[in-house]
Amino acid sequence: MINEWISDNHDELQKICKRVSKLENPSDLCQICIEQLINNKKVSKVPDDEKLYFFTRIVQNNYYSKSSPYYYTYTKHKFNEYDNNEEQPDIPYEENPINLDWVDNELNNMDWYYKKLFRLFIEENCSISRLSQRTTIPLNSVSRDINKVRKELIKRRTKFLK
Repeated sequence: MINEWISDNHDELQKICKRVSKLENPSDLCQICIEQLINNKKVSKVPDDEKLYFFTRIVQNNYYSKSSPYYYTYTKHKFNEYDNNEEQPDIPYEENPINLDWVDNELNNMDWYYKKLFRLFIEENCSISRLSQRTTIPLNSVSRDINKVRKELIKRRTKFLK
């Protein structure tokens, strides 16, 4: 039943894929969406006059969602501008004056609580939730405070580099 409908409407399905994706050749997107349409259990309950809309929603979900099969197969692994086997442009190397000693000195200029918390976070190399468990400080507080220190270090770094 669904296979006949797909055969009868294949050109229209291709047009929908082309319209949503704005691609010249939308056959890959169309193929993935047709597979999903066939495997979808709800499609048997959808009336024939609404199946095109149902298919359009599948196409949109696949094209725009970052967790869709189409995204993982075709969009995620697109090559960047330097991956076309051309020679990469020469970028002058500049020594970055920011290092761990700089971070340590900047932490010394902060409040003792932030300094100790951030040092534990770095030295123990643990996640924020693990740090919260070890210190018995609520997770939201630890997360907020670690992010506050990160932002402050970034702000100081930009001033330092100027």
